[in-house]
Amino acid sequence: MNWEAIGAVAELLGAAGVIVSLLYLARQMRVANRAAAVHAKLESSKLMTNYLDDLIESPDIAALFLQGVADRDSLERSDYIRFSNMALKAFYYFSAGFFQLRTGALDANEFAEQQAIIDYWLAGDGTRRWWQKTGRHMFGPGFVQYIDARIELATTLANQVAGTGNTRGN
Repeated sequence: MNWEAIGAVAELLGAAGVIVSLLYLARQMRVANRAAAVHAKLESSKLMTNYLDDLIESPDIAALFLQGVADRDSLERSDYIRFSNMALKAFYYFSAGFFQLRTGALDANEFAEQQAIIDYWLAGDGTRRWWQKTGRHMFGPGFVQYIDARIELATTLANQVAGTGNTRGN
């Protein structure tokens, strides 16, 4: 065997080693991405359950939440401030989920759970009025556009249901 043949075999082995290394790296990246997605989901769930614990453990806070979501103008000033902070805390959570969705850390199916909670909040006139007066000024333009679009969709659906006189079962 001459030196050229030995060099060719060495290059071939080196190329094979690079390919094997790249395949291993790709596999490790998939594992890391999956782990990051699981971590994002667990963290998101933890944040929401901590928030819900506050509502469960305190009937006073739960009542304030329900009253504020329905009609923030019916709240005394001190209760409005408490409700506003509750809403701000919830919308920071929603904003984090929206960020995770946009960056790919949370997929659309997983974000659908948060979107359902967002829609629940936005179904209340009190929350929508809080958003217009206070909330929308606390967040970045992408999240503001997203929430504004969810409000528009909720309003359109509510108007369609009201306009048709549709009730469940008809």
